[in-house]
Amino acid sequence: MDLLDLKIVETLLKDADTPLSEIGRKCGINSSSAISKRIKKLREEEIILRSEAVVNYSKLGYDFIAVTFIKAKFGHAYTSRLAEKLLDIKGVITLLEILGETDFIMISLNRNQKEYREKLSYLMSLDEIERSDTRVVTSNFRMNDLSNLRLFPEQESRTVD
Repeated sequence: MDLLDLKIVETLLKDADTPLSEIGRKCGINSSSAISKRIKKLREEEIILRSEAVVNYSKLGYDFIAVTFIKAKFGHAYTSRLAEKLLDIKGVITLLEILGETDFIMISLNRNQKEYREKLSYLMSLDEIERSDTRVVTSNFRMNDLSNLRLFPEQESRTVD
């Protein structure tokens, strides 16, 4: 992977529908087929896993976002067993295993409070869960938007302390 590949990935992060000719222009390459070959190689190397549509879920009725912190019961392979069950819950958009007092952070999109309560009821029925703690999101400023990721260190903005 070289700087050109990084530039291609960064361009696709901003908009996966960017035409090959425009990606080539941004990278200084006039050949769309050369860009296509590089993207194919990035997919084969599993650097690019898939292209996704960015959807405004609230326009589809999913405007109850819940962040649930989950403490699992300790046991043999307990986190992988529980993760499998959590990933099967419809509406779970993010599942992170973390270190510390909490084992998982689960973010779910729900149509309403009732739909989330059904998920919570299921969570509480799982023997692998010791306890959970939920926060309801009141404002969504950015979710799953990787377009702000900077792959080149010189592009990172410095923050003032």
